[in-house]
Amino acid sequence: MFKVKDLLLSPTTFDDPIFGTHLRCFQWYGYVASKDQNSPFLSLIRCTILTASIWLSCALMLARVFRGYENLNDGATSYATAVQYFAVSIATFNAYVQRGKVISLLRVAHSDIQNLMLEADNREMELLVATQAYTRTITLLIWVPSVFAGLMAYSDCIYRTLFLPKSVFNVPAVRRGEEHPILLFQLFPFGELCDNFVVGYLGPWYALGLGITTIPLWHTFITCLMKYVNLKLQILNKRVEEMDITRLNSKLVIGRLTASELTFWQMQLFKEFVKEQLRIRKFVQELQYLICIPVMADFIIFSVLMCFLFFALTVGVPSKMDYFFMFIYLFVMAGILWIYHWHATLIVECIGRGAYSYFNLLRSSHLY
Repeated sequence: MFKVKDLLLSPTTFDDPIFGTHLRCFQWYGYVASKDQNSPFLSLIRCTILTASIWLSCALMLARVFRGYENLNDGATSYATAVQYFAVSIATFNAYVQRGKVISLLRVAHSDIQNLMLEADNREMELLVATQAYTRTITLLIWVPSVFAGLMAYSDCIYRTLFLPKSVFNVPAVRRGEEHPILLFQLFPFGELCDNFVVGYLGPWYALGLGITTIPLWHTFITCLMKYVNLKLQILNKRVEEMDITRLNSKLVIGRLTASELTFWQMQLFKEFVKEQLRIRKFVQELQYLICIPVMADFIIFSVLMCFLFFALTVGVPSKMDYFFMFIYLFVMAGILWIYHWHATLIVECIGRGAYSYFNLLRSSHLY
């Protein structure tokens, strides 16, 4: 059981240059709370309710999928939506269970970034600013298609409810093929919509709102954590290559040091580099424990789903709206898989460059 005080972040954390936008969204969701926030306990309860809502929506969508569809065209988009919700349900449950670990990672990262902003030189500040711009770009690339698809679904629902009510409320005509059902009505396993208006009509509205915000929010947040690790490694590699011992003592004058004194200070600085490398390694291990299960699930689920959607596009005859949603789903799923694998590759490459820098440092400085 979590203690509320263990899940609170300092107010300055929500202004962090890398994580600030995501943390403010998480605060609305109730996943995190600020120390100066009124009634933080109620905020954290909201997280429990919203997480349970995602699981309930996922269960209802899967129940509708298991009932089957008369043809591939009707079921492809609904099947893709249900499977995506299943993937995000795994991620959100994992995040909910491991909230303490997420808060711990955020505290470490925010403290490091604050220290970096105080001691960084011009080049290191450029790296920080570039990382901030990069994370915002990645966030927009995943958020914009998801939100746009959601707004299109809402617009279709509103337009057809107002101007084509037979396609919304005349379920027998829809089943006879005389009317084409709206996407939201196909998500939940209910019969006559007028008998289940709140659950069958407003329920999918609520579920869709959760989906278009939660799916991109969580994945881009993990991207920010991975890019933060990449930033730390870039700065560490830069400092190893520079080997500036005045970082330990600003009063040192290198030209006045004897060979033994220079070696001593270089060894001290080298020890600091190793300690920093170990701190980064520990952070990466914690991050790996946090995301390993959801990422494996995403890889399996999204790979199968992408193959299914390509099959539906080539074999079936989807409507223009179905074409639109299928392409959006393919883009978002491919983007999510890309951001995990690409940023993991960046981290591995930085570690490799760091090892080479250590080797060159030891060889040139005769510290071994």
